[in-house]
Amino acid sequence: MASATNPYSVANNTLATGAQAITAANGGSSGNTASATSAQSLQNNFLTLLTAQLNAQDPLNPMDNSQLTTQMAQISQVSGLQTLNQTMQQLVSSQNASQSMMAAGMIGGQVLVAGNTLNTPAAGQTVQAGVMLNGPASAYQVNIVNKNGTVVDTMSVSNPSAGMNTFKWDGTDGKGNALPAGQYTFQVQVAQASSGGTTTATAYNNQQVQAVTWSSGTPMLVLSGNQTVPLSAVAQMS
Repeated sequence: MASATNPYSVANNTLATGAQAITAANGGSSGNTASATSAQSLQNNFLTLLTAQLNAQDPLNPMDNSQLTTQMAQISQVSGLQTLNQTMQQLVSSQNASQSMMAAGMIGGQVLVAGNTLNTPAAGQTVQAGVMLNGPASAYQVNIVNKNGTVVDTMSVSNPSAGMNTFKWDGTDGKGNALPAGQYTFQVQVAQASSGGTTTATAYNNQQVQAVTWSSGTPMLVLSGNQTVPLSAVAQMS
């Protein structure tokens, strides 16, 4: 029998179109499916298929109402998910644009990021760094170490708070003598709280934002030494 007289020909064609739409919606890349992936196209395909199915059904054995309801509910879910996906993509694009503007405004500013290096400040100045505690502690001690691994200065803090704690170093040793200019590191030793548990410390150093670059549409801050970090890595800005 020719396809023109086949009552299921419309349904078969619609099924093929619907399959292309579903393939595209699931990430398929064959053919130009821009229009078929839209929620409106999926709805139109479903209604065409449903009409063909109703026309071709056996009058003595019609489609069960529960089956029809289930099919309509399924296409409504597909349409809703497609609309939600488009909305989420718009929100992501808007967020990326907002983050890009924020990152651009941070150029030249100082940020606290994970790291334990310290550069000696100019005479009469200080350099800021931080210690992130993941829980309570009775105290912690910061040891400033030179390039030879020698501790040249120490600072102790009692009853620190959980979270970020900052300190300033003036570039002198424990006796107040100015140290040679250069790069130093610092180590943190935590005295555990009496309440029990183990609290660990993460060192944060102060870096200047040199520039902003983008990686896969996400803004990244360029710090000294061409180090790049995302905005989420910044604990504090000044």
